[in-house]
Amino acid sequence: MKILVNFKSGYKQTFIVPKNMLAVEFRNMARAIGGQIESIEFSLPSRRVSSGMGTELREGVFQLPEKG
Repeated sequence: MKILVNFKSGYKQTFIVPKNMLAVEFRNMARAIGGQIESIEFSLPSRRVSSGMGTELREGVFQLPEKG
């Protein structure tokens, strides 16, 4: 899965991540690379892609809660 991470510093980094990687594991790895995370955008294949009928992607933007 491709994941684009927007860091608070303004830096952006795209990661290729296995689907079985835990979100917490990914967040810790991304923070170690780029610092505080502003948001995360990821692409998932639509149902059409899953059934082999197209190449359209759905995108989502999520903000991770800070550990507190």
